[in-house]
Amino acid sequence: MSDAFSDDVDSINRIDIVPTLLDTVCQITGMRFAAIARVTEDRWIACSVRDEINFGLKPGSELKLETTICHEIRQSRKAVVISDVDVDPAYARHHTPAIYGLKSYISVPILLPDGRFFGTLCAIDPLPRDLNRPEILSSFGLFAKLVALHLNQADLLTASLAHSDALAEGETRHRQILDSATDFAIVATNLDGKVTRWNRGAENILGWSEQEMLGEPVDRFFTPEDRAIGRPQHEMQCALEVGHGNDERWHLRADGQRFWAQGEMTPLKRNDGEVIGFVKVLRDRTEERLREQRLDLLARASAGLLSSDDPDKVLQEILSAGSETLGYEKSFSYLLNNNCTRMRLLQSSGVEEDIKDWLADTCPVDVPLCGLVAQQRAPLILDHIQESTDPRTEISRRHGTRAYAGFPVMSEDKLFGVISFVSVNRDRFADEAISFFENFARFLSIGRERLDREAALSDLAMTLEHRVEARTRELMISEEALRQSQKMDAVGQLTGGVAHDFNNLLTVIRGSVDLLRRPDLPAERRNRYIQAIGDTAERATKLTGQLLAFARRQTLSPAAFDVGTRLREVADMLNSVTGARVTIALDLPVTPCVVRADLSQFETALVNMAVNARDAMNGEGQLTIKAVCAAGVPPIRGHAGVQSRFVAISLTDTGIGIQPLDLPRIFEPFFTTKDVGKGTGLGLSQVFGFAKQSGGDVDVESTPGEGTTFTLYLPEAEGAHVDDAPQNACRSPVKRSLRILIAEDNLEVGRFSSEALQDMGYRTVLVPSAEDALEILDRDGSGFDAVFSDVVMPGIGGLELAKKLKIRMPGMPVILASGYSHVLAAEGAHGFKLLQKPYSAEQLSQALESLIVRADVEAAMSD
Repeated sequence: MSDAFSDDVDSINRIDIVPTLLDTVCQITGMRFAAIARVTEDRWIACSVRDEINFGLKPGSELKLETTICHEIRQSRKAVVISDVDVDPAYARHHTPAIYGLKSYISVPILLPDGRFFGTLCAIDPLPRDLNRPEILSSFGLFAKLVALHLNQADLLTASLAHSDALAEGETRHRQILDSATDFAIVATNLDGKVTRWNRGAENILGWSEQEMLGEPVDRFFTPEDRAIGRPQHEMQCALEVGHGNDERWHLRADGQRFWAQGEMTPLKRNDGEVIGFVKVLRDRTEERLREQRLDLLARASAGLLSSDDPDKVLQEILSAGSETLGYEKSFSYLLNNNCTRMRLLQSSGVEEDIKDWLADTCPVDVPLCGLVAQQRAPLILDHIQESTDPRTEISRRHGTRAYAGFPVMSEDKLFGVISFVSVNRDRFADEAISFFENFARFLSIGRERLDREAALSDLAMTLEHRVEARTRELMISEEALRQSQKMDAVGQLTGGVAHDFNNLLTVIRGSVDLLRRPDLPAERRNRYIQAIGDTAERATKLTGQLLAFARRQTLSPAAFDVGTRLREVADMLNSVTGARVTIALDLPVTPCVVRADLSQFETALVNMAVNARDAMNGEGQLTIKAVCAAGVPPIRGHAGVQSRFVAISLTDTGIGIQPLDLPRIFEPFFTTKDVGKGTGLGLSQVFGFAKQSGGDVDVESTPGEGTTFTLYLPEAEGAHVDDAPQNACRSPVKRSLRILIAEDNLEVGRFSSEALQDMGYRTVLVPSAEDALEILDRDGSGFDAVFSDVVMPGIGGLELAKKLKIRMPGMPVILASGYSHVLAAEGAHGFKLLQKPYSAEQLSQALESLIVRADVEAAMSD
């Protein structure tokens, strides 16, 4: 793109209101692409673009001129409007819509004030749009004119700067006063600032003749405020010091009228270089200044009224600032009520307070001129009102009105109000002022319509929000009902599975007890039934442990261990579990992978997954066990992945795989794909519960017919030392005559524990609560060798009892027993010895012996 076209693009993008204009174009038309284009005899270049259809053009992009309609507009200088190209007789077969896939199109020429064609303001859309409304084309024309005015303002500024540079460069040591320069006021003064020469241009511009001004001070045509601050003397001082004193400001004519002038004061020298006075050169730029001010006001008005959230504030600022520039002394902005029967004064400038109070809430017919604008919904321009005999102007004449301009503020079908301008000093408004008033009213109309639409959209959004909230509440209620139903169904399935398995176990126990009651039962069968009861109790214990593991409620005893070492040690045990026809392959890291978890539960999880793999392979195949250090956890079952360090232990089999429909339920308790009698459906649920309670997770991947991989993720214990394996220290036999305090609220369990210990030679005292235990120990603590307490009891629980004894009697051994405790599940046993219910008499005795021996050793070491 050449520098000339680059300058054109930059000129458009330096106009602050262009983005707002393009947004407004799209708003009022409903179209989704708008642009300002530079169009020449052979080029079409995008200057500014608003693109919501991905048309692909950006500032500086170029289209082939012959593929556009804009070159036709350049020739005709007329707008083109196409609401629906398919039914438009002039453009139905035109090549441009077919090339670019557009259905609607509008484009107006941008003509500079000197008649030069700059380009087009255009909009397109792939859908038909209603563009035949009169305000559409008029708005486009207004926006195109505004862009042209901005471009012209930039050209004038450039020309002004160029002229100033030319004056500075062309100045010689001895400036000549040219009487023939009638467009410039050239004034010579002596060193005291008294006029010595006054050219014809000075007479034309300032209004004084040379004879009137000779010997007069040069500050006579400066404004009083500039004289007060010594502006003329300042310019003369600058001329002496730097060679020139420039200014651009308001000056006075002979009749007192102000005009804007660009001036320069330079020293006047003789041939020998001595300064003998000054030369002041002025150029009348009032019209340019007023045009610039009007353009600035119009730009501020367009930017503010089209996009501001408070157009009334913008309105007041513009009305207050524009009176001198546009030649009005008073302005009125009225707002209609909803039924258009009354108007109230919204904003005004230059209006007396009593008039404001009178117009605060008045009917349109009480203000005939504004009422007429509201009734006719059309502009009303009146000149020389003081000479009028029209009865409608009587009130205006009485208040000194000489010129009036009123405009409706309205959208296509709604009248918002009226804005009017009044002059009491001029009989008519300049054409440029009328054009400004008209454009200003149009911007105000668009701004009011925008606020109306935004308010309607806000109300609609609020209504939709309320509807969405109500619907959301309904859905949440339905979802909660469904969730409760699903919970009850899950509880029902779980209860059914537990009841089924426990009823099987209880059948064996009850049947064995009934047979044991027979008096003539042989010893061999008696021993068999007793063994059956013991085995069945063990299976019930295992079943309970698996349920607690799935629910993440089992009490864990975490320890730090190296996964690789443990897998090598467990491999031999897994060989016996899977059978000789299943080959176990290990793929383990060379470096240690340390985790902190319950070792027993970890090994149980491995056995459960290995058994599941063996059954999937029908007892024959390969099971690959692999461990990977520092692995992250991928997204599993809809949960986000974890990037921290985990150890991944995977077991991969070569079995039949799992069907995709079964994968989501594979970890549910009592769900199994195995045949009846070949699995309880609790093995994998134990793996799931153990992983979750250990801070990890478990995932499964399977391809039917190819095999399955279960991956257990456990947090890596970085920097942790592997706990030493427990050593079977040599210890002296415990004297069975030791005295044990038993705290158990269940009478049958308490009696069993007490009698079992008594049978083994212990002396026991049974109390039903922790409070009773504390009371006895406070009285006779030295008489007991150990305390055995249930965890879950009314009042103070066993764990709290153990904590209190650790403080009061730190040497007292304490053993806890629990079938389940949410506190233990969440916090652990806090270092106290724990027996899991159901326990045997031998397990209780061994626990007591080991604890008492350890207490004796610790006491001996402390001595």
